[in-house]
Amino acid sequence: MFMENSINLLMEMDHDNFRFQVSANPYEKNTCILWLTDKKKPGPFKALGKFSAFDRKKILDFAVRYSASKSLRDEVENKKFKVKLNSISLSYFHKIEKTIPSNRESAYRNLFGLDTKIERGNLSRRMKMMAKKFHPDLGGNTFAMTLINEAYNYLLQYTQA
Repeated sequence: MFMENSINLLMEMDHDNFRFQVSANPYEKNTCILWLTDKKKPGPFKALGKFSAFDRKKILDFAVRYSASKSLRDEVENKKFKVKLNSISLSYFHKIEKTIPSNRESAYRNLFGLDTKIERGNLSRRMKMMAKKFHPDLGGNTFAMTLINEAYNYLLQYTQA
């Protein structure tokens, strides 16, 4: 997460309900990171993505399109979820299984990369993405897929159309 007092802040802007910040990327020379927070929901900035160079016009254009387009926001979130999927190991599922029942909902939301509001379409898309990776018929793991199904069915009851 981005630290407000970072000396590498290159740019800052507000558009609609979003506040954006751009910082130099400390890990890759000449690249920058676009950070985002929702002004309606107080919380820390989260990394939205990386730009190969600091180009104010391109970054502003992307920020405006991101603010205005739910489909672009969904596309970005799905890409971030795919990256997360590639890092999930079988031990992650064992950790979820051992979670105490009172923390299970939080663990399931984290597995699916969801916040408090769960949209049925988003949950279904992420379920399909996980099934492609973890379904036993596709070379995945039976235990992992069983837990994914359990989490999906649990979260389904909290979805909004």
